[in-house]
Amino acid sequence: MFKKDYSKLLEQSLTEIEKLNYYEQFFDLFPDFFVKHLPVSELSLFLLNRQKTEFIAYHEGKNTQLELDPVTPNSNLIIYLKNSKKTIVVKDEKPSRIRYLQKANPDLFETMTVEVIIPLFSMNELHGFIVIKADSKTYKELEHITGFFKIFANILIPLVICERIQEESNRNYYKIYRMDRLAMVGELAASAAHEIKNPLSGISTFLKYFTELPDFKKEDIIDELEIMKQSVQRIDEIVKSFLSFSRFKKRKIVKLSLGEAIESSLQSIALKIPAAVKLAKKIDEDLTVESDLQQLQQVLVNILFNAIEAIDKEKGEIVISTYVSGQDQLPSKELFNISIKDNGPGIDESFKEKLFQPFQTTKEEGTGLGLYTCYGLMKSLGGTIKINSSKRGTEVLLSLPYSFDDEIDE
Repeated sequence: MFKKDYSKLLEQSLTEIEKLNYYEQFFDLFPDFFVKHLPVSELSLFLLNRQKTEFIAYHEGKNTQLELDPVTPNSNLIIYLKNSKKTIVVKDEKPSRIRYLQKANPDLFETMTVEVIIPLFSMNELHGFIVIKADSKTYKELEHITGFFKIFANILIPLVICERIQEESNRNYYKIYRMDRLAMVGELAASAAHEIKNPLSGISTFLKYFTELPDFKKEDIIDELEIMKQSVQRIDEIVKSFLSFSRFKKRKIVKLSLGEAIESSLQSIALKIPAAVKLAKKIDEDLTVESDLQQLQQVLVNILFNAIEAIDKEKGEIVISTYVSGQDQLPSKELFNISIKDNGPGIDESFKEKLFQPFQTTKEEGTGLGLYTCYGLMKSLGGTIKINSSKRGTEVLLSLPYSFDDEIDE
């Protein structure tokens, strides 16, 4: 069993992890955090990378400049840890055993003071190990320290594995999204043809009617002209949706202001916003990210249109705000958020699961591609889109990292 203070440390560790945007962030904090709370002089963590090709080192503050060759999965040290599953106490091992362990990674033992090596297993697989510079208290507490890390690894590592799988899924989504989009072009073309046929038939009927009239004035056919105008606009919207969906544009990544992206999006739809609608903005003008301005504007305009259509034209309210989450953690893991809230009637429960599926819409004249396209664009920019809705209204949350990951572009 744990000593009481180790149980408290486990609770404190989990509390710190819960504050992070990503579980894997804790590995950057790991060495300094545990040197501070455990009876050890120095501590380094070696963790298996995502590709499972090498163990990457994380050192405490005073050793962060250490440069070591990566420890490979086929090295003597890793093979021994996998087979023995035990903590290695260097002073208690035979010299021949230590020479065996040093063989593949001599610089590890020469550069660092390696006195204790604790393997980190989870789900019966070795995911890393901890190297400790020990003192007398370390050896006295070694059983508790080893037990602590065994339990800690079985909690944190599965969370990180799930997180990595999700991130890899997000990374691959853009490629799948593009292929999925192309596969649906045929289905969309048939749908678009059917949608275009109806307004074209109406226009054709009215034109025939006009040609058969012996004499007429504009005032006599004003209603028919207005219907024809609406039909042309409808055809234009359908064609634009088709082109936007089927045509892939290469991203142009620049450093942009979230505030400016929002303002320019609002300006482009200013005439569509009813005069009585209350528009509140809580925008931090200093927030900037690396992203594609045109694609982000496309998402914003689509979401804003949805909000405008959902609210009451006399008592409607839309609130747009920006903020950063994870600001007290590592800068590389901060998320820059745009929140768009409306006070409309909310989304029907039966439709919530279909929000990001193509060809799903509650609008009589909708194509059902708006949110699906927004979802794909946000993924392609390395971000996310989430929707929370109740009878009191709907919030759409767009989240982007500060830096654009070039790997997404491949």
